[in-house]
Amino acid sequence: MRVRLGIVSETSDWFLNELKLCLYSLRKNGGLLKEVPVTLITNSEPLPKDERELFEKHFSPIEFITGPRLGGTIHTPKMNIFYLIDPESYDVLMHMDCDTVVRKPLDHLLDPIIKGGAQFVCRRACVADRKQFPDFDNLVSNLCGDSPKKKIIFEEKDEWPMFNSGVFLATPEAVRSIRKDSIEFTYRLFNEWQRVDAIESLPLVNLFYKWKILKTRKKAVGYWLLEQGAIALACIKAGLRVHYLDEIYNSIGLDKNFGILHCFKLLYRFDRSRMFLNESEKWINEYLDSDVPGKIFLAKIVREYRQTYHF
Repeated sequence: MRVRLGIVSETSDWFLNELKLCLYSLRKNGGLLKEVPVTLITNSEPLPKDERELFEKHFSPIEFITGPRLGGTIHTPKMNIFYLIDPESYDVLMHMDCDTVVRKPLDHLLDPIIKGGAQFVCRRACVADRKQFPDFDNLVSNLCGDSPKKKIIFEEKDEWPMFNSGVFLATPEAVRSIRKDSIEFTYRLFNEWQRVDAIESLPLVNLFYKWKILKTRKKAVGYWLLEQGAIALACIKAGLRVHYLDEIYNSIGLDKNFGILHCFKLLYRFDRSRMFLNESEKWINEYLDSDVPGKIFLAKIVREYRQTYHF
């Protein structure tokens, strides 16, 4: 089965350092998938020549594409992988955010597609993220129309699939069926968010809430979540066979059994633009003394990367 990894990145030191650690960990720890070809898409401008040579030297097979900067939210550009990587070139498209780090072999990552017939695989959104879409049924009704919509069974209950899109898998058929709607839905959700945010920010409206003339705020969706809500809605509209990805493959590192660490900025507050410099030893030592398995692993692999490339 032909698997291709698509990653979208900025060209800043912050993102490129994350990306180097991501690919280093994949090539070292990825098991059966450690040699998958990578397509690296950078937004708006190409990778600098020296950086490109470094990636080719250490992380091949890898190809480079410069894509347009999609708007809406800061996460929307990841959808460039749907258009800029030819679906004819893979049987499974794998996506990983730049701030993911592989800890264990990914030998069973594809099982939902190979054994379960899934077309799109992504980790279930956490409870807090799901609560950001309090009227998701209405979104499904308005955006998905009369399409043959499919729910997913979770803990013996039917629900609309909702994702954290830091890591996901898609078949070529799934990509073709959701790429247009996923981008369009992101822009539509973002435009609505802007409208509501502008209204909610008016001083008079805030007074109405304070005086309880208005009892509930309409604004609930954090704009950074709009992209993954849009992808879920596109999957629903397309009637895809969606499976939830095991959380070990998109984990914040609180459980010691995780396979892929997704080091969200909320929990992992370190300077990513300077993570391979000597000054990083301060936070590395702090993380090594932590009781969070993800922090301990991250500190060890950053130090290992530095030693491997003689920083």
